[in-house]
Parts: sequence; C-alpha cells; structure tokens
Amino acid sequence: MANTSFINWKFASEHVQAELQNGEYVSAESTLILAGPSRLRMISDGSADPLAAKSRLFPVGLLQTMQVAQNRQVARLFEIGSKRSYFVPGRLFANFQINRILFYGPSLMRLLYALAPRRGFGQPFNFAPDGTSPRTRDQLQTPPSYESLFPARGTNFQLGPGHGGKTADDNRDFFINLASELFNVPFGLCPLLKDARQRPYGSFYMEDCMIEAHSIGFDSNNIVIAEGVNGQFDMLMPVQVYDKAA
Repeated sequence: MANTSFINWKFASEHVQAELQNGEYVSAESTLILAGPSRLRMISDGSADPLAAKSRLFPVGLLQTMQVAQNRQVARLFEIGSKRSYFVPGRLFANFQINRILFYGPSLMRLLYALAPRRGFGQPFNFAPDGTSPRTRDQLQTPPSYESLFPARGTNFQLGPGHGGKTADDNRDFFINLASELFNVPFGLCPLLKDARQRPYGSFYMEDCMIEAHSIGFDSNNIVIAEGVNGQFDMLMPVQVYDKAA
C-alpha cells in the first residue's frame, strides 16, 4: 500500500493505494487467449528469439467466458498434548472452462488443436479469413506439427474429430467428436493480460490441457449458438511479458 500504513491512514481524504489511477484496470477487452503446444518449452524450439512464439501460439476469438481454477489438497494433522495443528500440502488439481459463440469457421475444439498434424482428418487448419482463398493460405505460415506426440500409427485416426471434407465448399473446421484419438493428445493455453494503456500485466501458460467434456446448446429464444469445453491441466507456468519496445 503506497504512501499508506496504519500510522498515517487517512480514510476521509486518501485511497488506500494512492498509486492507482482510473483507467489502469486489467479487463476482458485487453486480454487475449492463445492456444499452443502442450508445454511452454515447445513454443520456442530452443530459439533465443522470443518472437519465434508468434507462429506457435494462435488466438482464440469469440470467447464469452473462461475460468481457470487451481486447487491443492491440504491435510491437517493434530497431536496429542496440543491444540495447535500442522498442515501438509498435497497434490495440485487444476481445471478450466471455456464458452464460445459458434460461427461458420473453426469451432472451439478446432482452435484449441490449431497445431494438430496436417494429415488424417482432411485439410490442414485454414487461417484464411474467407476460407476459400488458396493464395491467402499460401502466404500464411504453416503451424508446426504435433505428429511426434501421437501413437506409432501416426495421424490415421480410427475416429476422426470432424467431417474432414476435401473441397472448399465443406466446413473442415467443425471438430465435434470427443471420442477421436486426436483429443488424447494434450495442448496448451496461454492467457495474455494487458491494462487499458496497452502495458503488459502478466501471462501464464497452462500445460498439458485435456478436454474432458464438450457441450453445445440450442435454444429457440437465443439468436446465437454457444459451445463450451471443460477440462483439466497439469500445471500453470508463469510467463514474463515484454512490450514491443523491450
């Protein structure tokens, strides 16, 4: 608490934290959610250039809500002859929940697996805005492959995650089958937070994310259709964020 302590506390004329200014809040509009490989170390491939991550982290748009929770078991131990207790920390359990609006384009699970291998379930992920321009697609950088993380049989899934159409008229990016082997492979999530003045606040990487539930709802009173996923992840890794000048 800058400039404030219990000695000089002036509740009638000063804020508790005097350094805070209006408009310096971190909000959802200045937060970006990125999907990537399962581990933080995979986004750089050993490169010292932090910008190498730009081709391995893909933004997830149209998100409505995202919640991240970490829970750790704590055991309380007593002893004979004392009222006091001891605490022994246990294992970490972490989970996430994401809800997103459905539109004609990549579905939520498709975006979360933007780094999936190119073969086995139709065409590669299409980053072109209109979904039909080969020239635009050729100009975009190809995502790195997840192929080494798959079983020995490679990417020939027994159950495909989506339709896997071969023509431009098919929507190849609607992944709906959670029983597909694709979803046995973990992915990563990276929320990036800034304040209203574009200053980086912080970031973290959720490693080894696994989807355990997918839902999609239809309501005659709603204009849009929403889908959501619930899942667990192994660990949350803090990430240092720099601005462009740095």
